[in-house]
Amino acid sequence: MIQSGLALFVVRSMETPLESITEVLGIQPTGVIPRGTVLRSGRVQECNVWCIDSDRMDNTEDDRTGTVALRWLLDACRPAAGRVPLLPADCETCIWWTADSDSTQGGFVLPVELMAQIAALGVDLYTTVNLDDRTDAEHEADA
Repeated sequence: MIQSGLALFVVRSMETPLESITEVLGIQPTGVIPRGTVLRSGRVQECNVWCIDSDRMDNTEDDRTGTVALRWLLDACRPAAGRVPLLPADCETCIWWTADSDSTQGGFVLPVELMAQIAALGVDLYTTVNLDDRTDAEHEADA
């Protein structure tokens, strides 16, 4: 079952200033990386990056679907619904969602209300599930 996850709404742009992205979407980012920034790796950031990041979130007893981070992100982005198409043509948008499973099966459920929120935002969803490849004996040893 999905145990935790992390979700990001990302806008990348070669020309559009980061402040303009904020203005068009009507929401504040949790992080930005201006084009030309020298990254920790020593690489130079080739485009402007604007994002809202959920940070890692664990499942709760109330939400066993494994989508708590994605839910948080979509709620934070709700004011931007219908505004993504107003971004300049050089802006690329997407949602990245990664989840961690406690088993070798990474199944999860995307409830219809979450799919509706993604559709209302008007962005593609990219997802990765990280599977636990430990044996049952290894899990029992951790308990």
